Amino acid sequence: MAAGETATKKSPALDVNVLLKMLVDELIQVNKKLDLMIELDGKMLKMQEESLQRITDKSYRRKAIKPAPDAMTLLSLPSSLRKTVMALYKLKEATAEGISRETKRLRAVESASANQLVRMGYLKKKREGRKVYFYIE
Repeated sequence: MAAGETATKKSPALDVNVLLKMLVDELIQVNKKLDLMIELDGKMLKMQEESLQRITDKSYRRKAIKPAPDAMTLLSLPSSLRKTVMALYKLKEATAEGISRETKRLRAVESASANQLVRMGYLKKKREGRKVYFYIE
């Protein structure tokens, strides 16, 4: 019976070690996601800076240019639209099918979301033959 007691005593210690390992793994994943968000925020700031420089140029003053969405604008968007914008930041330019591969959602859903973002002024689109490409200006 002494062997059984030893196994019972080791089991909780094993569970704690396993739980600690799981916690560390989860923290590593959270850290990676935070790094990606920081990187994307830096890119957004850079794009806004470029947009502001273009706006100050007299040739661009006549056009109504809406700056790229910043972190606060992204947070104010519904999560479905935010997911589409984040995918386009990563892809730079893509069709609805390309966005859907990135977000793991249906192409029709991404097409509707991207077109809504175009109407809101956050995205631009261009047509090449039968394909429509969405991009952030």
